[in-house]
Amino acid sequence: MKLLNHKFKWPATAVFYGSLLIGIYSLSFENQLDEIWKLPVYSLFGNENGFLGTGLGKKGWTETALFNEILTVVIVLSGFIASFSREKVEDELTTKIRLESLSFAILMNYALVLVANFFFFDFAYLYVLIAFLFAPLIMFNLIFQVRLFNYYKLDDEK
Repeated sequence: MKLLNHKFKWPATAVFYGSLLIGIYSLSFENQLDEIWKLPVYSLFGNENGFLGTGLGKKGWTETALFNEILTVVIVLSGFIASFSREKVEDELTTKIRLESLSFAILMNYALVLVANFFFFDFAYLYVLIAFLFAPLIMFNLIFQVRLFNYYKLDDEK
């Protein structure tokens, strides 16, 4: 499996968890950063009269705040870099732990999606789906780090 250099792991992890905290804050409270990054963008859907408005799929230029989009890109890229960077010691067991952690994170994510499908409705469901967009990266990083910690702890005890 091709992985990134291990030098990227900890800076990307710090950016990943830091940007997650900023994202949670921006969803939870009134966000003043939206006003700073307001720019005109070309929209395929969601123009003033498009998609959920009266004219389905109305294309055109609209002014929007790009904070959420930029934050999403930062979270996803830093999450991928943190997830798929080598460990200092990358062996077959580390690869096995990585694969099992990824499989478990994906299974847990979709099990939670199925459960959430019956307990969240309307806009609450939309927020839950946004959370599940990032959940596989979060769960994989956490599960992988915990399993690696346990592996190294057992190795030190021997």
